Amino acid sequence: MRYKSKPIEVEAALFDGQSIPEFARDRAAISEDGHSLVVQSHEGERLCSVGDYLVLTDGGQLLVRDGPLFETLFELIF
Repeated sequence: MRYKSKPIEVEAALFDGQSIPEFARDRAAISEDGHSLVVQSHEGERLCSVGDYLVLTDGGQLLVRDGPLFETLFELIF
């Protein structure tokens, strides 16, 4: 059998190494090295590097996703 992903919309922000998106501020902090974020997600503590995306799902889950993979799966709608 073959499957196709259901279309979903998420809120997301590319981490540029400068700022934490508002939707992630209560669950993310700049790491000790100052070049990444330590993110508390439902998957456990995750490291978000420059070029990764912080993703907030409709269910309120905060995820860290690799930049190239995210850009393959999602397109900007607004």
